[in-house]
Amino acid sequence: MRLFSLLIMLAVTQTSTAQVLIKNVTVVDVEKKKLLTGYTVLAQEGKIIAVDKGKTYKLPEGITVIDGTGKYIVPGFTDAHVHFFQSGGLFTRPDAIDLRTYQPHAKELNWVHNNMDDLLRRYSSVGITQVVDVGASNNFLTQRDSFTGKKYAPTISMTGPLLTTYVPEPYKKLGNEAPFEIMLTEEGVRQSVRNQLPLHTDFIKIWYIVTDADVEKGANKNLPLVKAAIDEAHKNNLRVAVHATERITAQLAVEAGADFLVHSVDDELINDAFVQLLLQHKTVLCPTLVVGGNYGKVLGNHYHFTTEELAIANPTTIASVLNYPLPDTTIAARYIKAMGSPMQKAREEKENTNMQANLKKLLAAGVTIATGTDAGNIGTQHASSYFDELKAMQAAGMSSWDLLIASTINGAKAVGKQNEWGSIAPNKLANMLVLTANPLDDIAHWRKIDWVINKGIAFKPDAFVTATPEMLAQQQLNAYNAHDLEAFLAPYAEEVELYTFPNKLELKGKANMRKDYQFITTTPKLFCRLVNRIVEGNMVIDQEEVWGFGPKPLTAVAIYVVEGGKITKVYFKQ
Repeated sequence: MRLFSLLIMLAVTQTSTAQVLIKNVTVVDVEKKKLLTGYTVLAQEGKIIAVDKGKTYKLPEGITVIDGTGKYIVPGFTDAHVHFFQSGGLFTRPDAIDLRTYQPHAKELNWVHNNMDDLLRRYSSVGITQVVDVGASNNFLTQRDSFTGKKYAPTISMTGPLLTTYVPEPYKKLGNEAPFEIMLTEEGVRQSVRNQLPLHTDFIKIWYIVTDADVEKGANKNLPLVKAAIDEAHKNNLRVAVHATERITAQLAVEAGADFLVHSVDDELINDAFVQLLLQHKTVLCPTLVVGGNYGKVLGNHYHFTTEELAIANPTTIASVLNYPLPDTTIAARYIKAMGSPMQKAREEKENTNMQANLKKLLAAGVTIATGTDAGNIGTQHASSYFDELKAMQAAGMSSWDLLIASTINGAKAVGKQNEWGSIAPNKLANMLVLTANPLDDIAHWRKIDWVINKGIAFKPDAFVTATPEMLAQQQLNAYNAHDLEAFLAPYAEEVELYTFPNKLELKGKANMRKDYQFITTTPKLFCRLVNRIVEGNMVIDQEEVWGFGPKPLTAVAIYVVEGGKITKVYFKQ
């Protein structure tokens, strides 16, 4: 042990590349379920090189030293189920609700490509330092590589197109943007797996969809294709993730060698034999408890964004959900009626009951559970949805330790990376969070982040996302339409000034805004529709219609001036 410590000291003193040292901190050991008080954690060149107690180091200039007294260090969180080809907004799944007349799917995909950097920054800002994309495209696989060296970006594990027994019509003929590839023959399936190898896919994903009325018959009909995909992937040392929400498809997939089930079984209650099957195969399961319900909430027009979601998620995708039933109220009316039907409500309740009961059973038996959101689907926002998922998992009976393990080392196990990240140990990637409160006491403490250490570099959590003037304008507009006063005020400077155009000062200071804008929370049908927007430098000019104060809308132009990352002046013209 002395020799090891001496070697560490020599490594630190002989090079200037040591990056961060956290001293006198409580280490949350998720592999042994222990709290290690008074420890020192040292990271160098992006890796953890020491986790010890009572050692002293002669440190080079420039290293970041963090005093961890009274604080806790945990592995960075993992979202083990995301999709970057989906934005989380209303237009992202034309197979669920087809609004391509208003937003062509190519435009939607371009938006996600252009904003992937922002989405990744938002993940890092809330402590999610690893994301697992369980269904992308060749173009997204290529884009993933551009973030490998970015110190602010989470570590990304990604598969290519989903190998599937069914391709929805809107996703056909998309070329390298296609997120699905049809499975027709066993040799064709094997070639599909081999096609992903040159793009360095991290694993293979199968979308095991059954369209037959007889689910078991349909599942068995497609089983040879599933087996071929799994066999070819394993021959190439790739793990296999499978979408299988029916018990029979999940069972057949695991029997065929699936390593990672990316959803819960929701059609029935699982039995002991199914549980033992997962244990024998060491299969990881990701429950994804909230994503299905989010579709119902959004399309049923009763999704409610929390103040935290409004602050964390990208404002553009939030806006598309808040604007519903626009842009097509005729289509929306049909969905709202369908989502509110007794049959649909009974179905959702049954699925939720099954998923919660099944999670409890799996957890009690020791099956490996990984936290994942299915972020990108309609209403399930990148980054912010993680905390809703945690609450749902907790409500299903998972303890704080269970949640921490599921959100760290088990996410790594899902993609076979447990020797590379997921816990705080020497030689692992230095992705860690310094928290100001004990994460085992309350999952709300997971948001009390003092430092995010990503790839060995220490960041303050607010250092990742740079809100553009347009984002700030949209953020306050979203909060206005969500009737959330505190979220509305967040983008404004403390000494903000509100004018009647051109120069009549009407109000000054956020405190006075809080008094004068109480109507946001008390006007039931309040809604501001953005008619047009012009962005010029640090100025955003919005043409708006405001509903809720009579039978007709009020029309206005609002000019927002942004300085120092906050809205400092607003000019209104009616």
